[in-house]
Amino acid sequence: MGYRFGGRQKKLSFGPYPVVTLVSARDKRDAAKRLLADGIDPGVAKQEAKREQAAARTFGAWADEWLEKERAQLDEKTMAGKVRYIGYLKGEFGNRLIPAIKRPDVLLYLREFEKTGKLETRDRIRAAGEQVCLYADVKGDDYNPFRNLRKQLTENVSVPRPALTDPVEVATLFRTIASPFDRARFADLVGYAVRFIALTVVRPGEVANAEWTEFDNARWTIPAEKMKMKHEHVVPLSRQALAILKQVKTLTGGRRFVFSCSRDKPISDNTLNKRLRDLGYDTTKQHCAHGFRTTFSTLSNGECDREENKLWDGDVIELQLAHLDESSVKAIYNRTGPLSLIGVRTKLLQHWADRVDTMIDGGNVVSKYLRT
Repeated sequence: MGYRFGGRQKKLSFGPYPVVTLVSARDKRDAAKRLLADGIDPGVAKQEAKREQAAARTFGAWADEWLEKERAQLDEKTMAGKVRYIGYLKGEFGNRLIPAIKRPDVLLYLREFEKTGKLETRDRIRAAGEQVCLYADVKGDDYNPFRNLRKQLTENVSVPRPALTDPVEVATLFRTIASPFDRARFADLVGYAVRFIALTVVRPGEVANAEWTEFDNARWTIPAEKMKMKHEHVVPLSRQALAILKQVKTLTGGRRFVFSCSRDKPISDNTLNKRLRDLGYDTTKQHCAHGFRTTFSTLSNGECDREENKLWDGDVIELQLAHLDESSVKAIYNRTGPLSLIGVRTKLLQHWADRVDTMIDGGNVVSKYLRT
């Protein structure tokens, strides 16, 4: 059907014959003409109807589709956890449309886990529900009953992950991970990954699931869904980090995942910790892969110039770690987004990489002064 709307000639299709009968096609044509008479573009109305139909799916249906998307990029161990938490949610909310799931319903359900002290399970279930609703938000109305429930739930006080913060011990750690590893396999991709996380100070899962398409112009843009946030996170890459990527590209450049070994699948978080254990570190008491973030934060926050002035503003360090809990950091991020303070953050990570090199070379492990 041809029609004009807003001064433009347009076409509207009702489907192929004989799938759509002539009678049905005439009914749809008449309905489109009525919309035109009311000043409504029937083509736009058709698209809106499709979006409404897509949105009118149960939480369980959306959850299954989200799991399939995740399955394509995550290892089996990680997926097993996600499937488990989604199973909990489908048992409670699977047959409901997402708009019918209300915040009080979610709170009541999550508090059942609080009664048995399963706070970690509660938090992972809540996070999975938030991710499903975020994925299902095709209309962009941002409705998510699993979000922002912290004030209504019992605080889950987590045990800090082990991390080395003494400068001398940190220097020994960096020299250890930089040394050749006799039992390395797959051209020591795991070793590259450990050194890369030490320079970029992201979370282990973000390194494990890194994809080549996320890297461009000396920056690594981690998608929001991998960050488990509403926004993506930009990591400036130091010369040393780029050098690692250049070496790794000769090994996995034709694949999807940067740090993939025998198959084009992400390595697991535990693979990074296993390497640290193989190097002699107790990842439950001394230092784990996540601990590089604490190492970076502690040493950078404590770094001063000769006049005892802090070299780095705490907000810059928190932004680089994607910690948006503090009001001042959140205000900066809300104002300028993922590229907040990108210039000074670039200097920070380059300075950190240079400082790591100094430690490896046996130089001043306490501080390498920033020159201007």
